[in-house]
Amino acid sequence: MNLMIVESPNKVRKIKDILGAGWDVAASVGHIRDLPVKELGITMPGYQPQYELSSRGADVVKTLRARAARADVVYLATDPDREGEAIAWHLAEALKLKGAQRVTFDAITPDVIRRALTQPRSVDRHLVHAQEARRVLDRLVGYQVSPVLSRQTARRGLSAGRVQSPAVRMVVDREREIDAFVEVRHFGAELSFDSNSWRAQWETAPFLKKSTAAAKANEENEAPEARYILDEALATRAAACRACIVLTSANRIAKQPPPPPFTTSTLLQAASIQLRWKPDVTAQVAQRLFEAGLITYHRTDSQNFSAEALKEVRGFAAKRSLPLPPSARTWRARGNAQEAHEAIRPTHFESEQAGDDPAQQQLYRLIWLRAVASQLADAEWSVNTTRLQSPPQPAAGEERFTFKAEGRVLVVPGWKALTAKDDADEDEDARDGESCGKVPVLAVGAEPRAETGRVLHKKTQPPPRYTQAGLIKKLESMGIGRPSTYPAILKNVQTRGYLEDDRKYLRPTELGMVVVDALITRFSFVEYAFTRDLEQQLDDIAEGKAEYLSVVGAADERLQRELLALSRAPRMAAPPGSAPIWKPSSTPASAGRPAAAVVREAELPPKAKTAKKSTRKTTAGVGTERPTPRTGKATAAPADAPVRKPRKQQAPGAATTESAPIPCPVCKVGSIVLRSEDAKFYGCSQFTETNCRFSIWRTVAGRPLSEVDVAALCRDGHTGKLTGFMSKAGRPFEAALVLNKEGRVEFSFQPRS
Repeated sequence: MNLMIVESPNKVRKIKDILGAGWDVAASVGHIRDLPVKELGITMPGYQPQYELSSRGADVVKTLRARAARADVVYLATDPDREGEAIAWHLAEALKLKGAQRVTFDAITPDVIRRALTQPRSVDRHLVHAQEARRVLDRLVGYQVSPVLSRQTARRGLSAGRVQSPAVRMVVDREREIDAFVEVRHFGAELSFDSNSWRAQWETAPFLKKSTAAAKANEENEAPEARYILDEALATRAAACRACIVLTSANRIAKQPPPPPFTTSTLLQAASIQLRWKPDVTAQVAQRLFEAGLITYHRTDSQNFSAEALKEVRGFAAKRSLPLPPSARTWRARGNAQEAHEAIRPTHFESEQAGDDPAQQQLYRLIWLRAVASQLADAEWSVNTTRLQSPPQPAAGEERFTFKAEGRVLVVPGWKALTAKDDADEDEDARDGESCGKVPVLAVGAEPRAETGRVLHKKTQPPPRYTQAGLIKKLESMGIGRPSTYPAILKNVQTRGYLEDDRKYLRPTELGMVVVDALITRFSFVEYAFTRDLEQQLDDIAEGKAEYLSVVGAADERLQRELLALSRAPRMAAPPGSAPIWKPSSTPASAGRPAAAVVREAELPPKAKTAKKSTRKTTAGVGTERPTPRTGKATAAPADAPVRKPRKQQAPGAATTESAPIPCPVCKVGSIVLRSEDAKFYGCSQFTETNCRFSIWRTVAGRPLSEVDVAALCRDGHTGKLTGFMSKAGRPFEAALVLNKEGRVEFSFQPRS
């Protein structure tokens, strides 16, 4: 009997039917472990995440462990992405699996699953490290910046996010562009011919005032008269023209290729535009279609099909007499695309309709049309372009006005025979409306006469607000976040009240603007270029081109400097007359706070006689097999090793004892400092220079430590017996504090001679 473990229970029955006898199929129901909710959960040095089983995860592990014990081979078939790879690693660790096989498939069909079983492998640690790095970075930013943000703005419960905050900033920046926009009213002219069957637009460029070279280099610096016609009388004279001479007239065939198949991003955009769905709804419906075996894996950035799928879709199109190009279409990979999976498509092109409910059927149809159309022939347009000129106008100083008419007619439908337009393009309808009608091809020198003319009253438009589809497109184009995270990001920023959906357009709330103003210029993670570069570094980890520790360490070191600088800054003043905005806190007040010693939580009986290890069931992450920052050599910590407690954010300032500075017992270079009056711990002064992470909490098990206590720990390695400690059960106890070889503080109950 073999056991296959998948993520979703919705896949179990279908996969079991495919595999048949001799197979057991079970589901992990997503993640079974995660970082603790009430604290940072990251151990220094090494940025080792400390995982805890969720209550549901504990039940799942118990069930899976029993089923795995009966299996000859266990196959970990979680989703084929970084999250899925991480879940597979967690399962292998929690179940203590030896020799488990990792298999992936991007479609739930018999052929695909059986082929996957012929290509088992081990868990890809690079992918796991990349997922872990993202999780740790998100936690470092969220848990450390959010409390500071609330203090600086005097608004409780605010949150910051490594990708969430740049997304909010985009909408805030756009809103401020709109607020700063100055409307310019200007004029144009249009002539109509042949009973208004075609029109010609006045070419205004020759009449615009000259710009300086500097202004031309930056269009925004140009004066309005250098870009627009502000003289209505001039436009009236142009509209009064009737006699015209043809300067040029030409016809050309313009080919329009079909849009590529859907990626995650373009599917989210298309469903937003065509179905008016929010991204998280689209993601949920796509997940159900995938689990039902109706579409391929929906988290992908590839625009290309597999060779097998290309053969299948071209065969289907030929059978249906749909127009095909001579060869299959492929698209060049975009800059940051990983292309780990093929583009989204139906698993069976013959099924034009599928899905268990109307929502599934709508999304499936959108995917089916796009997938088939992507491989059809170009649409062809007949484009006629004519330029006309009026004769000299003696009454107006021999003025000549030039007009241009361009019209196009679809002559070969190609892919448009199946679907009329690109569902993910919000601007296509507007572009189609720019045609000048059925413009004829005229002989050069011909003299058509305009029947009517009119002055066009125009005004410049501010940049449009983002729609959900537009923001997704912008995030992707700037390399911020990854498409699979966009639904959660957009839902989160609206749930928290930073953005609101106003008749399909996103607007920042006053709270969103406050958050952005508090972060901008203070934190790198809200800068677009920094966030984009960090995303690329995460991709490099996944590809084995970068190390977890170097990427996370560099990002956190920068974050600590910025937190330190911010803690010195004065608080932001609230707007006059505004009341504090109270929101449910997403970061628990106890986040990262120890209950006992500096790096270890002690659950101690009142009369314990020996130092005890923590009994907390926390598991170090895959990072326990990474190089240490100082030696570069790999260290392997067992899963049940004592857990270092997470550090809290560091604050500026310093404190010294009345005598000489206290030397750091770990790096031997720095001295022990108190970083500010409200700092929670003492730390090494060489934190930024040598990355020394030694620290001692100011309060241990409810007892404040004096500088004399700290000096004794650092110089002698221990204190004398101290009173005033309080156990978690509320019982007082006394003990000495000792510094172990790893620089961690422990309780000691043995008398010292």
